Order: sequence, then structure tokens, then C-alpha cells
Amino acid sequence: MVVMPIVYVTDIQASVSFYGALGFTERRRSRSDNWVELTGEAGMLALHRSTGEARPTNGRVELSLATTEPLEHVREALVNAGVTSAGPVMDEAFGRSLIVTDPDGLEIQINEHDHELYT
Repeated sequence: MVVMPIVYVTDIQASVSFYGALGFTERRRSRSDNWVELTGEAGMLALHRSTGEARPTNGRVELSLATTEPLEHVREALVNAGVTSAGPVMDEAFGRSLIVTDPDGLEIQINEHDHELYT
């Protein structure tokens, strides 16, 4: 698994420039320009355009994990470990995802990306 914090931003290009000044380089960008993956010396950061939803997301950071393993296997391992908070595997515009809640209530999104869907 790869740890991938997602930062919700209002201006993708300004944020790419900002994080670029900190040493991150653009790795992948969605066709819609609403998603950019950046890599740094020892990690990854994703930028997601904030929407005009009733609950604003700008400035929020979310913990996401990216896996190459099928999510059914990840979910099965969680259930076998006694985790009862693993939700269903869901289809998304970028691939598939699974939401699980840690023991302290933090929601973690585990993603199985299909980069051909959005790049």
C-alpha cells in the first residue's frame, strides 16, 4: 500500500506551484484537471479540486491508501482481522474504493486506481 494524503484545494495550478516549490513534482493529472498526483523525495501527495458542496472541502486533508491488490482481498483481510467497519467495494470515476473506519473513528479510503479511466 502507498500512503496518499489528499489535499482539497480551490486552485489546482496555484497548489501545484506551491507544492512544487517544496520539492514535489507532478506525476499524473486527470483529464478533467480536478486531480493531480505529486511525488516527493519520500512520498506522494494528491490534490483534489474542492467543490461547491454544501459542506465545503477546501483546506481539508483526507487519508487515502492506494493498493495494487484487489480490494476484495483487502476487505477480506480486514474482516478476518475482526474489523467490522469495512464498507462495500464501490466503483468510482478513478477505479474502485473501499472505506474503512479505524478504531478511533478516522475514515480511511483505500483506492484501487485504474489510471486509464482518468488520464
